[in-house]
Amino acid sequence: MRDRDIIEQIVREVIEQLSVKEETSKPTLLVIGDTSFIEPKLLSMMNENWNTIRDETHEDLELAKIDKVLFLHATQDLLAKGALGLFDTLESKLLSRCLVEAIPVSIVPTVYLQDYILEANHPKNSAYVSQIIGYKDSLLKFGVKLESFEKAIFKKNDPVSAAKGNFSTVVKKKLLTERDIKDAQEEQIVVDRSTIITPLAHDTARQLGKIIKVIESKGANA
Repeated sequence: MRDRDIIEQIVREVIEQLSVKEETSKPTLLVIGDTSFIEPKLLSMMNENWNTIRDETHEDLELAKIDKVLFLHATQDLLAKGALGLFDTLESKLLSRCLVEAIPVSIVPTVYLQDYILEANHPKNSAYVSQIIGYKDSLLKFGVKLESFEKAIFKKNDPVSAAKGNFSTVVKKKLLTERDIKDAQEEQIVVDRSTIITPLAHDTARQLGKIIKVIESKGANA
């Protein structure tokens, strides 16, 4: 057995002896809004890709533990208030908190609004709709994504990828091994600073042309 194999085996045994539990590999998604209108197949996909939680009051939320907030069937009221920095409803207050604390946000507009701000259909009153699109543009500058439900829950649409502008495999584990590198479908593997990276993992990443990026838990570059 090679020295690096022995080192990796020792690290595994130490981790197991300390009874360190691996965190879920799925990022946490806070869902705001009614999901009853969503197709069961899409809801199932969301739960497969995300650790979903719900909160009706939005009070005492620990946003530091949330990877992304998803607002469903948002009206132009939320878009306007978010763009203008107004917050007099539970949803607009939460959106404001997310923007201030740099928490990734996806907004799924109502079906009616999607026709104009996502599909770019031509409205009869283009001047009025242009104002709504202006709110959308402001939110985009703030880092908010306005998209369909399908895109919002897609696994590659994770908060780290959105922040970096590319697709990454986010691994929330105490130990990153050779197997994790091989299983990752994307070329970039993102891990927390506290993650132990085995020598074989480093070697395998180099051999496969993959990048291991270490970040702070909040998503800042190490």
